[in-house]
Amino acid sequence: MSKKLANFAQKRWISSSHNCFNMYDPRVFREPVSNVQELRKPLDVDDERNFLFLKAMKSDATPVFYRDSVIDKLIRVCTKDGEKETSRKNVLSALETIKRRQYKAWAKANDEEKKSIELDPFVIARKGIKNCHPLMKLQGVTRGGTTYQVPFPIEEPEAEFRAMKMMRDICRVRAKHGETHFRDILATELLAASQNEGSTITAKQELHKTCEANRAYAHYRA
Repeated sequence: MSKKLANFAQKRWISSSHNCFNMYDPRVFREPVSNVQELRKPLDVDDERNFLFLKAMKSDATPVFYRDSVIDKLIRVCTKDGEKETSRKNVLSALETIKRRQYKAWAKANDEEKKSIELDPFVIARKGIKNCHPLMKLQGVTRGGTTYQVPFPIEEPEAEFRAMKMMRDICRVRAKHGETHFRDILATELLAASQNEGSTITAKQELHKTCEANRAYAHYRA
């Protein structure tokens, strides 16, 4: 009997069935609806969601009016020691600071200048991060016992992550040196980056210069 149980346990352990490792039984649970327009639509009589359960919705998928995928990713990148709520407050405070600064500039501007002033902090943040996207990255490749920093092209998601990481590191260093709070530095960097200025843009340009200088090692990619 014990031998049969051992064999059963072993087979159960090495099983790669999706159902064995999923906390939500796919026969009973369905994906949650995160689209507001979809939520407002009535369900059909024969819709299976009338009789089944829905999975718990992820915290970054809640259908609220201020939800933005780029800002959510920036919050995750800026999280330190698992303090995601602190990171969220810092990023949202930075967006509020951007809104206040832009509104002050808008209030002082004439009618012609007001047309060119963007007041939406989410648009400014997305544009700033987009401008910081690097086109290349340096990756160590060892040949003959020597490691070369070889330039590689990168995909859009990684470029976005590296842009956020560069901006985060620059803001942390300046905040550590006591210039001002992290949220204020982040607001300044996002505003500057939206105009293709600031320390993060400079860091991106320096990275591109280094990649250009190391282009002789490009044949080491293979």
